[in-house]
Amino acid sequence: MEKDALIYPTIILAVTSIYYFLINRQLLVNRHTILVTVLSTIFFVFYIININTEIDIKIDYLVYLAITFLLFLFISISKSSLFIYPLWTIFVFLFSNILFLPRLLSVGEFTNANSTGIIAFLLLFFCFITIKDSNYLLKTINIYTILMLIVVLFTATSRTAQLAFIIVLITYLILFKLNKYVFVMVTLLIVFSISFVFFYTLSNETPVGNKLTELSREYTGKNFYSGRDRIWNDAFEEVTNSNDTLTGLGNNIQYEAFSGYLHNLYVQLFYQAGIIGLALMVSLLLVITYIAQKASYQTNDHYFKILTSFFIAILVMQIFEGHLIYKFSIISILCWVIISLFVNKSLKLIVENGN
Repeated sequence: MEKDALIYPTIILAVTSIYYFLINRQLLVNRHTILVTVLSTIFFVFYIININTEIDIKIDYLVYLAITFLLFLFISISKSSLFIYPLWTIFVFLFSNILFLPRLLSVGEFTNANSTGIIAFLLLFFCFITIKDSNYLLKTINIYTILMLIVVLFTATSRTAQLAFIIVLITYLILFKLNKYVFVMVTLLIVFSISFVFFYTLSNETPVGNKLTELSREYTGKNFYSGRDRIWNDAFEEVTNSNDTLTGLGNNIQYEAFSGYLHNLYVQLFYQAGIIGLALMVSLLLVITYIAQKASYQTNDHYFKILTSFFIAILVMQIFEGHLIYKFSIISILCWVIISLFVNKSLKLIVENGN
């Protein structure tokens, strides 16, 4: 991680802190707020202090984790939101044109297809959530930005981002029928995500794996197995052979290949924080889902439906990505902003309806 990477999240944290401590100073305080605050604090504190003392401490990474935690907490439990959605419409419009338009006009390939596709997908959140509230001018800008981001999403050929986009559309359309089962859906998704690691690792070069590769090549032009099966297996064996399965190898330990990035949230957690870190993160995600379940009958609320859809899609992305806890990037910040806005909206709906 480069030190310069911490500049923007530090600025965001400073502005957020000033707003919440000097201007707003109103928090959502109830048992649900306390629950998410306590559990998120336990997870982040454990993850930050879980250091292997035999290895050099990565101060930049610890600062990033602390900033992420504080941003998540401030946005989640504030009564009023610093994030004014129409302003995000303008920001996403400008950011997208600067970041993506030159590449699209040159008809060149994106240098990092996966990251590009995921960034485009996450930026679509701010377009979708403002689409109903915008005036004519903002709606025109919004539609233009949505079309550009969708083109980027599919031009970048990121299967992870494309799958997440489809998940958002499906979830938004059917949520009113499944609002009572949000907790069950997310629980099954997490179980599937962890189980998939073992299936993916063990199925390569088997009849089932060969068939999946054949189908993947036919419909996506890419191999089903991308090397993740090897690094996941190696990472798992490295932890189990070290006898540190409870606490992992430490958050300052990096897997020797792929710049330390293991391309899966749960494998990354197990590798660096062991069973305890994995259990704490899963517990946090389930508590967030439990809070959303309490508010889920408000499915006519456009904001809530969009937030729920993107929350589920972000969890789907963690099967092949691990940006929530690995290193700072625009992807990481956008994911945590969306999740914290989801928590905040759920808490507000609960308070409004006296639950």
